[in-house]
Amino acid sequence: LLREVFSASKVVVSGCTARRCLSSLSTSRANTVFWLNSGDIFRNLAFEATLFADKQHYQNDSAGGRRLADAVLWKSDPCVVIGLHQNAWLEANPQEVQRRGWRLARRMSGGGAVFHDFGNLNVSFVESRSTLERRKCMEFLQRVLMRHWAHLNVFVGPRYDLWLLPAGLRDADNPKEVPAGALKFSGSASRFSSAVALHHCTMLFNSDLQNLSAVLTPALAHMETKASRSVRSHVANLKIPGEELKTVLVDALRSWLSMDSPTEETSKVIYVNPGDEARWVDGAEFAKNLQTFSSWEWVFGTSPKFTIPLRIAADRTIHVQCQKGRFVGFQEEETDVSDAALSSWLRQLAHALSESPCKRNAWLVPIYAFLSTSAGHLSTQQIEIISQLRRVSASF
Repeated sequence: LLREVFSASKVVVSGCTARRCLSSLSTSRANTVFWLNSGDIFRNLAFEATLFADKQHYQNDSAGGRRLADAVLWKSDPCVVIGLHQNAWLEANPQEVQRRGWRLARRMSGGGAVFHDFGNLNVSFVESRSTLERRKCMEFLQRVLMRHWAHLNVFVGPRYDLWLLPAGLRDADNPKEVPAGALKFSGSASRFSSAVALHHCTMLFNSDLQNLSAVLTPALAHMETKASRSVRSHVANLKIPGEELKTVLVDALRSWLSMDSPTEETSKVIYVNPGDEARWVDGAEFAKNLQTFSSWEWVFGTSPKFTIPLRIAADRTIHVQCQKGRFVGFQEEETDVSDAALSSWLRQLAHALSESPCKRNAWLVPIYAFLSTSAGHLSTQQIEIISQLRRVSASF
């Protein structure tokens, strides 16, 4: 019904537009645990983002100060997910990801790069900004795990992450410092708007850890950028059955979200099939978010600006400048001896490459077109520049 209503944005149902009716349903519903059955990371991120965008629901004044919160859980097909402020080529190897038939995605929150597969569970908390406390979210997960699996010693780290403690160490002396020998199984990240807070984490329970190093090896490790870098840690799986973890967490979240629920009914559990997302969230907003998350402009073009140094002689280095995932120019380092001819040639080459996307071998066509119209023989330094640009372009 919601999909039929939403397909005609101007249809009036019971005296309100489709969008207004959908919003009204949203603001009056009970707190909900959503389990997403899709393995598509783009669909899952889009669903989460659409919930986050529903400010009216999470700041609903009629709640009387009671808690307005939802949880979203999913497992994705193998993929790499980087943080909002990270550089795609510095945090991962896009060609290796593609070679394996996987996807590279960028989420809407900060934090570091994460490998997802069906042995890694995502847990998202979406709540009114006035009530969400990130540490309490992670302490909730800590309690659930240790209550149901007594052999697990779980520590909540200072970055709101979760660690397995060494055997025999029940409590950490310093809650602001991860104990020696601890192994990380959950990292987290957050995003806040004026009304809504999102805090999400992953939980390694049976992931293929051998894939981590292969796909999280930088494609361009020598670039220079102010992009956020991932903090590398020793990781481990919880080694608990996935279906059991699902059942335990869903039940625990339902009980937890029922506390101070804005309605008298207990929290609900909704299993969302791919293609049915518009039954539970704003369909137009979901479609827009899905298009954004799956676009090259979002995954790669959102990477913070970066430069790639090209050492073309013992005393000369030039820097390739890229912004929004595209070539924007060259910058020469100052030297005692200037080379006016080389500087002029670089300006012409930069014009030919201008706005070329940082995609594999995408720079070759403008480079060869430029060379075909250039007069005279190339100098040793010019040949070296072309050679290094070809290698860089092949690395994207």
